Parts: sequence; structure tokens; C-alpha cells
Amino acid sequence: MEAFFRAKDLDGDGKITAEDIDGMKASMAKGENLLVAIRPGGRGELSESKVAWKQTRGLPLVPSALYYRGQIYLMKEGGMVSCYDAKTGRAAYQQERLNAPGNYYASPIAADGRVIVASLDGKVTVFAAGGDSPKILHQSDFKERIAATPALAQNQLYLRTATALYAFGK
Repeated sequence: MEAFFRAKDLDGDGKITAEDIDGMKASMAKGENLLVAIRPGGRGELSESKVAWKQTRGLPLVPSALYYRGQIYLMKEGGMVSCYDAKTGRAAYQQERLNAPGNYYASPIAADGRVIVASLDGKVTVFAAGGDSPKILHQSDFKERIAATPALAQNQLYLRTATALYAFGK
């Protein structure tokens, strides 16, 4: 916790003051939450001409984006998934509900034409990659916290919940 508070103490006086809070607010106000595709070949600070496309809708707070088979998948809190064409940025679908509301910390993964997402409250959804809307293939409720991204290794899916490690495979 000490490191957390030290990072918030912008003037280094050992206290979180109103000035520190104002500085954090100003810093946050400058930020822009976006997904950006950069054209190859740039170096250093890139001009707007090097931006192939950018997207500001359907962006998650915690999970990483997933690139799979030419598309980018984003899993957002509330159980909403978006899918964008990686070359053009065109949305195949945006903020479609997966019937698994809640927060998402785990990043999506994919294999064998399927995308897998896990909600913080333990719901795992498998949906078909591609298409103009997410087609749900399977849902399970583990009824406990899942914060870790599932892992794939040697035809096994590993899923860590708050109290167990599961391995699924053929």
C-alpha cells in the first residue's frame, strides 16, 4: 500500500493533499481511452497520418484486446463484447451483450474458431469467432471469482478461480 500512496503524493511531501488530488484530476482529464492501429514504418512521436484508424467505443477498463484471425475482440464490463476488423477498424459488432453481465478482469482468449471470456463473478462464455454478432456456443457459471486470464497449452484449457485450478481437454 505504501507504493500506491507514494505514487499519489505528487509533490513528495508524504501526504495526499488537495493539490495532489487536483494534479491527479488534471492528469486524468488529459487522458483519452482509445484503441489505435498504427501504420508500419513510423518512428518516434507519430503524426496523425501514421494512424490507420482509432476506436473509442466498447473499450474495456482492464482486459487486454485480443487479436484473432484478422479481428480484434474487446470485452467490456457489463458483459459487452465488441469486434473490429484489424485492418480497417470497421465494427463487425459493438457492445453486444453476452448474457453474462458483470465486471471483466480476465482478457479474452481464442482457439479453434472460438473466443472465451470469463467474468469476475465466475461466468465463462464461449462464442464463435467472426460473424456480425457473437454466437454463444456455451456458458458455465463457476460461482466464484475469476480474475485470471484463462490459459491454453497442449490442447488443454486452464481456468483459475478463487479456490481451484481447472484443466479441460480432449
